Amino acid sequence: MKLLKRYIILILSALLLAAPLFSYADSKGAKNLTDKCTIDYGGVKTAKTRVTDNKVKTYQIFQAGAQIKLSWKDNVPAHYLCMQWYEFPESIALRLYDAGGEELFSGMLEKRPETVIVLPENARSAVIEAVDREMKLSKLAVYGEGELPDPFHEWKDTPGKLDYLVIATHPDDDVLFLGSAVSIYGAERGYKGSIVYVTSGTRQRVSEAENGAWALGLRYDPIFLWFPDIEPSASTKKKSEFVYEDLLLSFVRLYRQYKPPVVFAQDVNGEYGHWQHKLTSKASVEAFALAADPEYDPESLEQFGVWQVQKVYLHLYKENVLKLDANSPLEFFGGTDAWNVARIAYKKHESQQKYGFAVERNKGSYPFNLFGMIKGTVEAGSDAFDNIDETLLSSYVPPTPPPTPVPTDTPAPTPDPTPTPSPVPTQSPSPVPTSVPTEEAVVLPAEISATESPSEEQSPTEPARKSFSANPVTIIAVALGAVVAAVLIISGIILMKKKRSS
Repeated sequence: MKLLKRYIILILSALLLAAPLFSYADSKGAKNLTDKCTIDYGGVKTAKTRVTDNKVKTYQIFQAGAQIKLSWKDNVPAHYLCMQWYEFPESIALRLYDAGGEELFSGMLEKRPETVIVLPENARSAVIEAVDREMKLSKLAVYGEGELPDPFHEWKDTPGKLDYLVIATHPDDDVLFLGSAVSIYGAERGYKGSIVYVTSGTRQRVSEAENGAWALGLRYDPIFLWFPDIEPSASTKKKSEFVYEDLLLSFVRLYRQYKPPVVFAQDVNGEYGHWQHKLTSKASVEAFALAADPEYDPESLEQFGVWQVQKVYLHLYKENVLKLDANSPLEFFGGTDAWNVARIAYKKHESQQKYGFAVERNKGSYPFNLFGMIKGTVEAGSDAFDNIDETLLSSYVPPTPPPTPVPTDTPAPTPDPTPTPSPVPTQSPSPVPTSVPTEEAVVLPAEISATESPSEEQSPTEPARKSFSANPVTIIAVALGAVVAAVLIISGIILMKKKRSS
């Protein structure tokens, strides 16, 4: 019984010690402060239920001119204002105010699936207004500082220059077949890139695409092309709504706009034979040449100019093979490898779990880390970015040219005054004695003979050696000293022998 009590005490102690770790982990997540706010939905009674149920399928329609007003007190640490839209906002205004009612911000919301607004520290209220069109709002929430939960993510605006594009036909294709490129090249190695989703299907799948892309490590806005998602079993008439020429034109414009040196796309055979996968793969390859053709699409040519992609990699292509390391720990993900990152990301596609797909690595039918270069202007190498000119990357900074020297006017030299002629002496001055050095004479140190300058065989950098003059007095003194020393030594030896004998 005593032993059991000791074990219980030890376990409780361990839990108490671990409590700070659990609280630290929890503190990373942003706290939902919506209940701490006062929200006026403009008299729409069903709004509160529909925008707080965490379901994108349910939403509230607000007619044109309607306003949603939020406010919070000083002790509420509101940091994010978040909105999820069933249909993307077009003509929706946002205004922010401080405690005194002074306007801090006024502007129109961008057309994004989710809107995340970082609130000014002194903001105390907000107004969301449907200016001249209705708005369909799926979720409205206020959060404190920390990591936002799905479906909200603090995306960075996609820059005008990218290092790579990943082209996926459907949301989840990017994870199942191409996901290693994003986690390794984007998140871990820092290349700038984005994911292009050709079809979007339902609003739920758009939200799942964003959640999955964020889990892969993508931090720039995903790109949605909004082509229809059509089942393989659909009729020929229905399939004709997916127009190949429009898809090809979209890819050329993307290549020209974002200027990626490297593109990753899907299998020539559509992985498991999906017809839309095949057309996506075909267009990604054909756009390689057309984006660099000044005769194709004058509109994007005028806006962005031509662009030559350096490498196009296709999933599972058998030539110029690129096998990405799916097993090594990635620092960006706290040591998790690319395969497990992709598995976590695929779980974000909740609507697709029923189909039985899984992320495969290294082998199997559709390993997500095997590619081959089908088109290129440079040799493939062993890495996707091998042999890519650094000037084509987003990280390239042109060298700063040296400053141009500013010419200065050189002042004209002042002419020397005409010397006044000295009077001719009537008697020549006495010559300077040669024993007295003049100002130009060099006095050598006393211990160095003036004749001891380095000889032709001596190195110019070797110091001159010292020599002493041998006069007779010095020689006699040295000789007498030697004799005295010898007498003293011999006398000492004799005395020592006498002592021993006695």
